Amino acid sequence: MGNVSPFWLKSALLHLCIVGVLVTSVNFHTPEPAPELAMNIMPIEAVMIEQSQVDEIFKKIEDEKRAKQREERRKAEAAERKKQEERERRLRAEKEKQRQAEARRQKAQAAAEAKKREAEKRQAEAREKERLKKEAEKKKAEEIARKEKEKKEKARKEAEEKAKREAEKKMLEAEARRVEEQLLQEQLQAEQAIRSRQRRQQVLTEVQRYTALISNTIKQKWIVDDSMKGTSCRLNIKLASNGLVVDVKVLKGSDRICRASENAVLSAVTLPVPKDPEVFEEFRSFNLTMSQ
Repeated sequence: MGNVSPFWLKSALLHLCIVGVLVTSVNFHTPEPAPELAMNIMPIEAVMIEQSQVDEIFKKIEDEKRAKQREERRKAEAAERKKQEERERRLRAEKEKQRQAEARRQKAQAAAEAKKREAEKRQAEAREKERLKKEAEKKKAEEIARKEKEKKEKARKEAEEKAKREAEKKMLEAEARRVEEQLLQEQLQAEQAIRSRQRRQQVLTEVQRYTALISNTIKQKWIVDDSMKGTSCRLNIKLASNGLVVDVKVLKGSDRICRASENAVLSAVTLPVPKDPEVFEEFRSFNLTMSQ
């Protein structure tokens, strides 16, 4: 009922009343035919229902609904009071249980504390006895330690004298070895410098050779004309270990010859690179000037 508006409820009740009056007003018996064979049709009079009657019916329904709701609330409140009383009863029982448990705990705690005090007393007596014993042992140990220390001190001084003599001997020997090793190291460094210069010369020679090979390879893809004569372009080229062109950038130069040079490098795709890792490091990222 709560979801139906009062207007539609009143309208439905009004229609039901009208239908009921019409049904009770209509004579469903077949009339006897008149001598003239003409049918007498009795008119059906519409019965009007007062608005007050509809309101009274609606009010009665609402009153019954409110009475039912009040009864449900009363029952719910009674049930809630009963639950509350039960909760209070359980709470009182729990508090009593806790009180008894606390009393038992306090009693047990008092007994434990008394037992603890007795144990502490016995432990204090035992500690005092042990302290006196250790004090006597300490005095005896200190006397033994003093004599042992004097003995060790004498041995230490003798050992120090001996060690000093051995250290002086070892120092002289070490100095002789150091001079010998220094001479040997200087000789090795000189030889290494010679080998490094030779190796660097080999690397530079290979760099020059592969620079020429790379330049020739690029020129095979180079598209230039006579208008570019006397111009040049400086490029930075980055290569992978297999010679694949990773990147190419224009550093400086004429626009036309730089575009032609960049296109030639990209068209070559891969460039000749040395197998020697040390030489290749020179071509991982290098600058190249292309001149017309």
